[in-house]
Amino acid sequence: MKVNLIKTELPLVYRKKNSFTAEEGLNLRRVNELWGIRLLSGTVLALTYGEGNNVASTMWEDIRIFARRMKLDGKSGSLPSKDILCQYRSDEEKAKFDATVRLLAQHGIVADGYGGVIWCLEEYDSTMACCFRLTDGGFAWGCKTYSDILDRIAVAF
Repeated sequence: MKVNLIKTELPLVYRKKNSFTAEEGLNLRRVNELWGIRLLSGTVLALTYGEGNNVASTMWEDIRIFARRMKLDGKSGSLPSKDILCQYRSDEEKAKFDATVRLLAQHGIVADGYGGVIWCLEEYDSTMACCFRLTDGGFAWGCKTYSDILDRIAVAF
């Protein structure tokens, strides 16, 4: 009997159109649908940095629109809150994330490590919004029309 689900430290998230589903491991039947990794906070983080996955750019508004379109377990998505990201970010989460990325690599799946800059739902004004750095847990106000190669798409539920 062939094993179709390989357990991972953090749940993996698969995407079909505007719907995410989370599984407790790598589903070998759904590798082509694999989209991200679910953090301890429940936030879904894209496998890799940058645009793609039906997001034209990593500017705040484009990510916000994408997040609102997505559904998981009947819930609509949003940009994550910096407070939730801060609350759950830990050495434990990083270790589990890194172990999950290593397992994916063993199966030929490209995934970036525990890092990147995530747009958050908190806005300073009409031009600035909060950016959270996963690597060190820091945050700052960033220009909503700015895009960078270290941007990481994240959706909260």
